[in-house]
This record gives sequence, structure tokens and C-alpha cells, in this order.
Amino acid sequence: MNKKIFSLVSIICSFSSVSSATDLQRYITDFIEHHEKPRLAELYPQADVNIELENRADFSYLPTCSEENLSIINSRQDAQKRTTYTVECFAPAWKFYVPVNQMILLEAYVAITPISRKQPISSHNTDLIQVDITKLRGDIYNKENPPFGFVASRNININTVITDKLTELPIIVKKGSRVMIKAQSNAISVRMNGESLENGTLGQQIRVKNISSGRIVYGKVVSSNEILVNY
Repeated sequence: MNKKIFSLVSIICSFSSVSSATDLQRYITDFIEHHEKPRLAELYPQADVNIELENRADFSYLPTCSEENLSIINSRQDAQKRTTYTVECFAPAWKFYVPVNQMILLEAYVAITPISRKQPISSHNTDLIQVDITKLRGDIYNKENPPFGFVASRNININTVITDKLTELPIIVKKGSRVMIKAQSNAISVRMNGESLENGTLGQQIRVKNISSGRIVYGKVVSSNEILVNY
């Protein structure tokens, strides 16, 4: 059976027809419970999923439809927050659209104190609570992937959910600081004194100058005082 079409036969086999608003609302409710909630649970493991009709439409004016001719489709399966269900009868032909609100609740880190720009994010200024990710922009941090080790990329207000849009790696090499340049090629490794020409975060490529030769090269920041150059 096409997952996008939920046949009334599979869930309300005792009804010979859908002839009232109550019957149709029950059909939509069963579609949510037996199809949409399990589908979202697969996409978002460990989430609590809530789905509600945006408004309680009056279905009583719709013509009677036999159950084998009735289907429902989620028109926007990739949507997180708002979507639309298309309820359709093939004979007699009619189609109805039902706006729907979805909530996907997951544990995520939230600021429990104001966090200033460039301030480290830690267990002292955050806590895990359940949040609705459909209201967020960016990816959340959770127990398996905490934001610790990052700093705030801008000022963060109390009760704000910490996402990757609000974090960045701290600068561990500052412009003008002395560093050790490690040049490596296969089994050969050479070390030389250098000077950082720009700020750098862990893993970032930055310009450094060989103090002895004056040569400027690009290298990867591997620690607060070491830059790796591959030849």
C-alpha cells in the first residue's frame, strides 16, 4: 500500500461509508495516530510527537463517500511545523484540504543564564530540557552531542535553545603569536619557529611566517602553539 495514501478500510473497516463530520474527523485522527506519528518517530528517534488540526473544519457539507474511494495524503511530508492533509473522495469526486500543526519535542541544551559573545558554553550556563525543534533554525545540541568546547557567536539570552547557529570554535592561536611550524612529508618531519599572521581556530587553515626564512605558508591549526604544513 502506498504510504502516502491511508485507506479507510485498514483502520475503520466497520464503516460502510463516511457520511458525517464525526466519521471524517475520526478518520483523520486515525491517520495521524497510525501513520503520521510513527513516520515522524522514525525520522526523529526519542522525540515526542504531537499533531493537531489547525482549525476544526466543518465536514458536514461534504457528500457521502464510500470507504474504498476515500484517501488522505500529507501534501508536505518534509515539513516540520505546518503541513496540509489532502482528503479526497474519488466517487463522487471531491477534495478537501486540512491545515495541520506539528510539534516535535526533543531534549536540547538551553541557556540558563545570559551568555555573552565569545563566552565559553559549559554545563554551568546551560541545561537539558525538552524543546519543540519545529520552531528552531539550526541543529540542536543534545546529551550525545553537547555544545561544550564552543563559544557563543553572539549574545545569547536566558532560555534560548543553543543551536549550531549560535556557536563557534574558540580562537586558540592569536595573530602575532609565536608558534611551532611542523612541516611533514611522508616519514620526514621538520620543525621550525614561526609567527601566526592571523587568528585561528582548531583545524582552521591560517597563514604563518617562517621566522628564519621569512617565507609565508598556509598551515592547519592542530594546537594552541603548533601549525601543520604538509608538503
